[in-house]
Amino acid sequence: MSIFSVNISHRSFWWQISALCFVLGILLAAAVNTTGQLSRTGGAFERIGFFNPAANRTQETATKMRSDESEIKKLRDRSTDLENKLAKRQDASEALNKDLQEAKFVAGLTEADGPGIQVTLTDSQRRPVDSTPNGMLVLLIHDEDIERVINELRAAGAEAIAVNGQRVISLTAIRCAGPVVQVNGVPTTPPVVIQAIGDPDTMFNALNMRDGVLDVMRRFDPAMAKADKMRMLHLPAYAGSTTFRYAYPPKHTHKEDSR
Repeated sequence: MSIFSVNISHRSFWWQISALCFVLGILLAAAVNTTGQLSRTGGAFERIGFFNPAANRTQETATKMRSDESEIKKLRDRSTDLENKLAKRQDASEALNKDLQEAKFVAGLTEADGPGIQVTLTDSQRRPVDSTPNGMLVLLIHDEDIERVINELRAAGAEAIAVNGQRVISLTAIRCAGPVVQVNGVPTTPPVVIQAIGDPDTMFNALNMRDGVLDVMRRFDPAMAKADKMRMLHLPAYAGSTTFRYAYPPKHTHKEDSR
């Protein structure tokens, strides 16, 4: 290689570097000028770019708020749905409780107030004409006398009945046990006070009809039976046991029994 050729090659490389530096200088100046213009107009701070932390946080907050609003709406809708179901359940519970209280009232398991009649049965103080045991018995109040009065009152529309403070229901047993009469298993002695809530006039007329239950008793002694209309009575609730040992609601129809 000659010296001339080396000089030419060295000069060519030098000019290439100079040209490259010149182009880079122009590009750098243009970039500085553009950045200055953006800074003066505020454009560089208003853009929402990937490398802008403040803008990214704002966008994340907005997204979170939209998510929270959606969740709140779901919770409110769920709350409304539960409130509606609760209201329906309360209505059903109130109706069920009302039916239950009515059933207990009809069964005599609750106290009862109302107008009615009061019957007082008392052993006679007269001396028996017949000295035989049968002559004595007709002057005493027995379980059969009490039951006949109760049956007559029920036939006359009595809605609630009590005997000496014992509520009479379907399970009530009235029977003589020696010198006393047991009502619901509780011993009681005359005078026997029978109270019944219902139409006072209807029950009074039914008891005092000719050849009726009280008329027959009065034939031996008028003082043995007395009936009074009452403007207001208060009857206690049945206090005995309501446990059934053998009876229970049917689990299937009678048609299935016949198969």
